[in-house]
Order: sequence, then structure tokens, then C-alpha cells
Amino acid sequence: MSTIRKKGIITTFFIYAGFLFGALNTYLYAKYFIPDQTGLTRVLLDIALLFSSFALLGSNTIVVKFFPYYKNYHKENNSELLTISFFFSTIGFLIILLSFTTFMKPLIIQKFVGKSPLLVQYFNLVFPLTLFATLFQVLESQTWTIQKGHVANFMKELLFRGLNSVLNVLFIAGIISFPLYANLFSLQYFAIFAALIIYLLCVRQLKMSFKISRLTKRLWKKMLPYSAVTFVSNVISLLSTTMDSIIISSLMGLSFASVFINTQYISNFIVVPFRAALSMAAGPISQAWKDKDMLKLDRIYKKTSLNLLIAASFIFAIIMLNWDDLLDWVKPDPMYHLGKPVMFYLGLYQVIELGTGMNSAIIITSRKWKFELYSNIVLLTLTLPLSYVLIKSYGMVGAALAILISRTIFNIIRYIFLYKTFNLQPFTKKTIVAIVLPMAVYPLVAYTIHLKDPFLGLVARSTAFTAIYSVLLLQLNVSEDVMQVWGTVKKRAFALIGR
Repeated sequence: MSTIRKKGIITTFFIYAGFLFGALNTYLYAKYFIPDQTGLTRVLLDIALLFSSFALLGSNTIVVKFFPYYKNYHKENNSELLTISFFFSTIGFLIILLSFTTFMKPLIIQKFVGKSPLLVQYFNLVFPLTLFATLFQVLESQTWTIQKGHVANFMKELLFRGLNSVLNVLFIAGIISFPLYANLFSLQYFAIFAALIIYLLCVRQLKMSFKISRLTKRLWKKMLPYSAVTFVSNVISLLSTTMDSIIISSLMGLSFASVFINTQYISNFIVVPFRAALSMAAGPISQAWKDKDMLKLDRIYKKTSLNLLIAASFIFAIIMLNWDDLLDWVKPDPMYHLGKPVMFYLGLYQVIELGTGMNSAIIITSRKWKFELYSNIVLLTLTLPLSYVLIKSYGMVGAALAILISRTIFNIIRYIFLYKTFNLQPFTKKTIVAIVLPMAVYPLVAYTIHLKDPFLGLVARSTAFTAIYSVLLLQLNVSEDVMQVWGTVKKRAFALIGR
């Protein structure tokens, strides 16, 4: 776990640094772009990620699932596993492109031309975004298997958003027009895909074979159904998370979609620790299943659940404490104030999601991996009708509420499955402490600190909450990993002072 924790900290740093660029981009979008332009960029990305989940055909997941077998078979790691993944994902993209040119285009024009004409005008930019997002995810799965997930996260979180910031500044300064901005925006995934290829070549980890080995001939009957099931599961999962913005664009317009997606982006600060932990833990979880090491799986499940719950509840509390002052300080379009209840429901969902730990990674790499599909079908069955009905009745708040309800039921189902099937469950007595602690500190800070200056209020409340929460967290010894990280920080700080 020490290796996972160390690389997880590095990954978390990269992701949060990327989120700082993202926060800058959110500010620039809200301040200098019209809401329709902002909504366009967000919806294009959502559609591209949805299309890429189709294009992958589940091929990236077989890299993670079957890598331990190929690692043992090909001692020099010169296998055809990555080649197979690239081949099928390219075929998947061509199917998407052919589908659009034959029958999807008239349907998209019909659904969006009334409320979101800008999306219709620039819709073709979805395809370069889709192609290189797909190919990047294939390479990302490779970095997970060689314990270099933090590098892919650097590209995806920091470099991608940094490039976006550069484009935003160029547009605001009048150096490039919006049509040119949109075209360059569509090539950002190409840039990070190229960067990751260069990195893997430099460290000699892009070893691909074009010869089908005996191992593949033996495993293909397992690989094909596995990739098919994970493909459908991933598409369903992404549909359940991206359809809200698409439905809002269709029913309410790009400006409301902009508010919802930017609020959703801020709520994604809560997910950062999970993304860091997943990129580091996916490989060890897969290896533990291969070795039939249930004690290791139980340890990873419980530790990640507790640590992610601590991190998620802390970030959620900080965001909600400072929401009003943040908007008063940034002064975006007044309609962005409509996002506070959206943020509450989305944040609560993220805390629940992270608090249940690595259930998805454990299920998808187990012998019962088909349940990943079944549970995602339940999720989609809940999400789509709930979203449509609640959006029509309550607008953006309805979309957030639909996500909270459907995802909570979804996680309960997965919790019960893992407990009944493998006797694995993520909670301990310290889980209760991790839930109660932020709930106790939040009102103490929220109802005592009120400053006229929004920036000073933001800083004061964040500092007070962090200080009180951290002291109680350490004094109560809630998490072994937190204590070890704190011990390392103190040791290095004292060593630095001693110099």
C-alpha cells in the first residue's frame, strides 16, 4: 500500500494542479465568453467522451484485465495486447463516423437546431475530439499496467487544461477568432495523445507486437465476451453521466447547459482523490484477483473507502461553505447563481460514490465481471427517465437530483453484491467517525464566520475548517494512511528546518 499511496499522492498533485487550470478556465469562460460559447465547449467534450466509450469497444479494459497473464508469458513485455486494443478502438471510431454520416446527422439537427444552433454549426468538431480521446484512453490503460498512471494523469489533467487555458487567453486577447478557437479546441486530445506516445517511447514501454501469440489464441474466448460486456457497461455508465447536459441543451439551451456543466465541473473537485487512487490501485487489484489474495483485496477496499470518504467530505464541505462568496468574488453571469442547489445534490452524490470505495474496479476484474454490466443497466434504467422527468419539472436541479437518487441506489446494489458474493465490504467503525466529523465542524464554521469582503470570507472559512477538521482527524486517529502521511510530512519538515 505504501507504493500505491506514494504514487497516489503524486497523481493527486497533478490532478489538483490541473484543476487549478480548470478553475482558471471556468473563471475565464464565465467572465469573457457568452454562455452559449461556454456551453458549446462543454457539450462537445461530453459528446466526444460518450462517443469514445462506444469507439473503445471495451478494448482498453482488456489491457488492464489480462496484462498479468501477458506479463508472465512475454518476459520482455513485447505483447500484442496493446495492438489488439488499438485495432478494435480504431474500428469502433470508424463505425461512429459512418453512423453519423448516414443517419445521425439529421436527427441531431432536428433535436438541437431550435435551442442550440451553435452546437449544430460546430458538431463536426466532435470527431477529432472523439478519435484522439479514444486512442489516449488505450495508452492510458497501458500506463496503469506498468504503474505509470500518474504520467497519464499529468497529461489528462494538467497538460490538457493548460492547453485549454492558453487557447482561452488567445481568444480573450483577440489574437484568434472563435471559429479558429473551436478548431484548435478540438485538437487538444491529439496533443496529449502525442505527448503520451513520446513518453512511452522514451521509457521503452510502447512495445507492440503484430504477431498473434499462443496465449491470445488460448484467451480470446475469454477476452471477447469480457470486452463486449465492459464495452456495454462503460457506454451505459457514461450515458448516465453525460445525458443530463445533452438533455438540458435540447430542452433549455446551451446557456443553461453551461451553468449545469460548470457547476458539475466544480463538483468534480471531489472526485480527484478517486481518480488518483484508481489509476494506482487498478493494477494491484487485478493482480490480487489473479493470485486469489482476498486479504489484500479486503485491505485495499477498506482503506480506499475510508480515505476517499475523508477526502470527499472535506472537499464537499469547503465548496459549500464558500459557494456564495466565490460567485460574489468572481462576478460571473448572474444565472450562475442558479447552480448552488445543483452543487449540493451533485456533491452529496460524489461523497456517497467515493465512500463506497473501489467497488467498480473490484467487480470488473473479478470472475463475476458480468455484474458490472447488469448493475449499469439498472443505473441507466433509473437515470434516463428520472433525468428527463425531473429536468422538465425542476430544470437543472432536477438533473442533479436524478443523479443523486439513481447513483445512490446503484451503489447500494453493488455494495450488497460484493458482500454477498465475496464477503467484501468497505466499511469499518471509523467510517462513522469520518461521516460525523465534517458534519460537526461545518455548522461551527458556517454560522460563525461572516465577512463583508468575499475573498477574505472565503480564505477565513477555508482556513478555519481545514484547521479544525485536520486537528480532529489526527487526534481521533481516523485513518492509518493519513497518520503515516502526516508523520512523513513532519519528519521532512523537521529535517528541512534542521538544515
